[in-house]
Amino acid sequence: MALDKIVIGARIRRIREEIFEESREKFSIRCDLTERHIGQIERGDFLPSLSTLDKIAFATGIEMDYILYGKGENRKLQVRESLYSIIDNSDKEELKMYYKCICNIRCYINKKIKE
Repeated sequence: MALDKIVIGARIRRIREEIFEESREKFSIRCDLTERHIGQIERGDFLPSLSTLDKIAFATGIEMDYILYGKGENRKLQVRESLYSIIDNSDKEELKMYYKCICNIRCYINKKIKE
């Protein structure tokens, strides 16, 4: 199965626009790449290197299998979209409560990691 640079670029653009809602400039900073490089990848001008794909995958938390092959809707992508939907449909008090819960969970996880 050959890799399709245009489809890969479209997936990366979707991650940037729909999930992170970032400009190319902000996304390029997130991924430690140049804005021009991100644009070239999104347009499908060339197939990104393994190093570049690794930077994008690491910076976004999206698995490389999704970026390269579109295998399912990446689980992390689904979780992220669900969380954004909850946030978008919450009032100020609900957001405060969610924030406190997430902070407590992170604290608990960090303690477990240190043990």
